[in-house]
Amino acid sequence: MPNRPLSISVVFIFIVLNALVWLAFGVIVAIGIHPALPNQPRIKGITAFLSFAASGVLLTLSFFLDKRNRVAYYLMLAFFVVASLLILLDEVGWVNLIVLIINIIPIILLYKYRAWYLSPKFPLI
Repeated sequence: MPNRPLSISVVFIFIVLNALVWLAFGVIVAIGIHPALPNQPRIKGITAFLSFAASGVLLTLSFFLDKRNRVAYYLMLAFFVVASLLILLDEVGWVNLIVLIINIIPIILLYKYRAWYLSPKFPLI
């Protein structure tokens, strides 16, 4: 979309980056090289499935967010807030901090530029 401000494009870059993180985590779990998970196939399968689902949800919501769908905006904001809270409730290491930053930046930008997402489909430039 040529009329989209740069800050909106940055949000979409972080959404895709976050989806790639979830996809990579799912692959790591699925092939069994994650060192911290128990060696139970059911737990690994569920974790991998949920990671792939999170990636799919992010990409689907980003499609609707690009269309300025109000529901997608609030669901995307809720996804990032819940994911950030879950990261904080886990043992926080350097990887968790990187993922937390990848989650917090879109929260800030989504909130700051909410007028663009929640406005009618006319450009606000």
